[in-house]
Amino acid sequence: MKYLGLDYGTKKIGIAISDDRASLAFPRDIIINDKSHIEYINHLCDQEEIKDIVIGKSIDFNGKDNSIEKHIAEFIKILNKDKKYVIHRLDERMTTSLIATEARHSFQKKQTSKNFSKNAKSVRDNTKDDDAKVAALILQNFLDSKPKL
Repeated sequence: MKYLGLDYGTKKIGIAISDDRASLAFPRDIIINDKSHIEYINHLCDQEEIKDIVIGKSIDFNGKDNSIEKHIAEFIKILNKDKKYVIHRLDERMTTSLIATEARHSFQKKQTSKNFSKNAKSVRDNTKDDDAKVAALILQNFLDSKPKL
């Protein structure tokens, strides 16, 4: 059984998908959060035969919903209006910062050349697919928390 993982943002949505055994999560796509995003997610779930979706719960460090959580709740209501999915929520605190830290380390490792300006690539360029990586991290954390059969 496959799972879909989502990192919801007001501008972009990161998408990850698990393997068939639901043991590993992989970054899949980043889509623009516009009117077509629900249709795209439904199509992907139909194509991959996915019934379970894991969505990050956006809360602050005190455990309270932050400003984007109300948008996520509305998104879930629209996405699951036909009740065809099982929606799982997972605390996403620290996932974005973990991915950003990984990107900084990766950037620093690549900059061993003496001619820095010739080979320079900004950390921002190095993090352009972070939303999908965050979705994969959220999904992987969920998969790791499930009891193994």
